[in-house]
Amino acid sequence: MKVGILGAGQLGRMLAAAALQMGLDPWLYDPDPAACGHRAGQSWAYDYSDTEQLESFARQVDLCTFEFENVPVEAVQIVSRHTLVSPGMAALAVSQDRLHEKNFFRALGIATPKFHPWEGNETQGIVKTRRLGYDGKGQWDLDRASPQTEAECIWEEKVPFQREFSQIGVRSRTGELAYYPLVETLQREGILCEALAPAREVDPNLEQQAREWVGSILEALDYVGVLALELFEVEGRLLANEMAPRVHNSGHWTDRGCRTSQFENHWRALLGWPLGSTQATGCVRLINLLGSVPEVAPPGATYYGKEPRPGRKVGHITLVGESPEAVDQQALGVFSDAT
Repeated sequence: MKVGILGAGQLGRMLAAAALQMGLDPWLYDPDPAACGHRAGQSWAYDYSDTEQLESFARQVDLCTFEFENVPVEAVQIVSRHTLVSPGMAALAVSQDRLHEKNFFRALGIATPKFHPWEGNETQGIVKTRRLGYDGKGQWDLDRASPQTEAECIWEEKVPFQREFSQIGVRSRTGELAYYPLVETLQREGILCEALAPAREVDPNLEQQAREWVGSILEALDYVGVLALELFEVEGRLLANEMAPRVHNSGHWTDRGCRTSQFENHWRALLGWPLGSTQATGCVRLINLLGSVPEVAPPGATYYGKEPRPGRKVGHITLVGESPEAVDQQALGVFSDAT
């Protein structure tokens, strides 16, 4: 079976690798011929505005997905006229505009920081572009800098959070639901640096709340595939930050630390196959490699084949142990070898 992926970055590459392991034939469409995912399957390096190539691509795959939420809506519409695209247009419409996303959360009863369209006269808080922001790009802390953009923006309250979490869920075409363990994420300048799975010393009620919120999103959008919800913990309660309608960096640990990776379960969901177990195989610590890779690959390393540059995600290390202390000890070895 031929499966299409719009986007050929590292997520596309890992989706393609999982597809190959499942006996599927991955086809990747991305305008950048140097995108790392092109080497993992059948490569289509054409512009998203090339209607003829998009239609040809769509006619030759049995179904299609996307690796990032900023794929042009027009391209997805063209592909969806010729083959099944999941998660689908509803998820894109919500996630591509931060203001719509926050309003969607509130309509479902999901708590968020205070927000409103940016008016330009606020002196505190966070300003984000409504579209096309990721990994800390397109956002400004008003305590530190003034927004440098002419794009439409959203203002959000700056909340004094204690921790950040990510809850990943998956919904199959049959309606089956599954959830991965709640993950604590550690960020630097808006970029995920590390993730701890399962999250440590978490009130079970908080994890249950996170799962209920993800479930309500999946059901409301008639969603098919993997979805991640980013969360703040503030004084013992959760606030939703953003969602990602795709496999997610905070779930990369599942490739080595879980019985079924997020990438395999994404395909299982799209194909209508039974979902695999989301049980962790131990305590896991994910370390992102930013900017460069070590000369000698440490145990548990996955490289993306991307050209190194400052702040760029070029790989990750997945450490698995029987206890948090065992994983932390492994991490000390990784960091000492890197210095």
